[in-house]
Amino acid sequence: MDSKIISTLKSLGFTANESKAYLTLLRANPATGYEISGKSGVPRSAIYEILKRLETMGLVSVTDTNPTRYIPLPPAHLFELLEQRFSSDLDELKNSLKSIHTSMEVGDLWNIVGYDNMLQRAKAIIQAANDTIYLSIWRPEYDYLVDDLREAEARGVKVLIFSFTEIPQDVGMVFSYNLKTAKLEKIWSKKILIVVDKETALLGGSDDKPGLKVAWTKNYAIVSIALNYIILDLTLLAQRFKVYLGDIVADMLEGDIESLDDLFDEQHKPTFPPGIESA
Repeated sequence: MDSKIISTLKSLGFTANESKAYLTLLRANPATGYEISGKSGVPRSAIYEILKRLETMGLVSVTDTNPTRYIPLPPAHLFELLEQRFSSDLDELKNSLKSIHTSMEVGDLWNIVGYDNMLQRAKAIIQAANDTIYLSIWRPEYDYLVDDLREAEARGVKVLIFSFTEIPQDVGMVFSYNLKTAKLEKIWSKKILIVVDKETALLGGSDDKPGLKVAWTKNYAIVSIALNYIILDLTLLAQRFKVYLGDIVADMLEGDIESLDDLFDEQHKPTFPPGIESA
């Protein structure tokens, strides 16, 4: 448990020794520097400098006793302090970066590295959706994102989900082959496709392996490819099980699907490679 807490505190800017000293004080206080050093494992040569830093940060207070004893800031107040500090820092950073001119194009493609970073980016773009969310997703990633999808649907966003794996009809329109995830993973690598408002896409592999990279982009051409990939999967599912999804596909394409159907109905002879016969 401590290692997880220390890791989280480190991600918030604390050193390992600062984290250990603060956790030790939470469990036994007030305490002297000598006592904190002994219980936390922080060397005595470093403990007083660390406690001074924690005092400066507002995480400990010092008693007017001899020897000096230290008292930790309660966790509830720590959360408030961190929230205020990060909010203030983010506001300052936001204002500062506005003054920096950049030549980056909105349509640039960004590589998101790592499974956890991929999931966080997926959450972020879902939370920013205004009109539509189209997904091709497997069950593990769906379970992680389902709460965000519910919230999006509750604020009026249209959600459509395609999957090869078992997906419950909990949110949005779900189209699924209902294959077992564990069995499918043995023969096929996981993929994820998310298209939000037809202007932002996240696409790539979703296997939790080192070096995972997915693409995040607002590039119109790539977003269109991602959307058409989902439409293709829906179309093949509809053909296999003989259901009509023309209205749904038309809405996704924002095109005249009936005119396209009329073209296909005209008498045209398809072309196949030699040796392949039509049914």
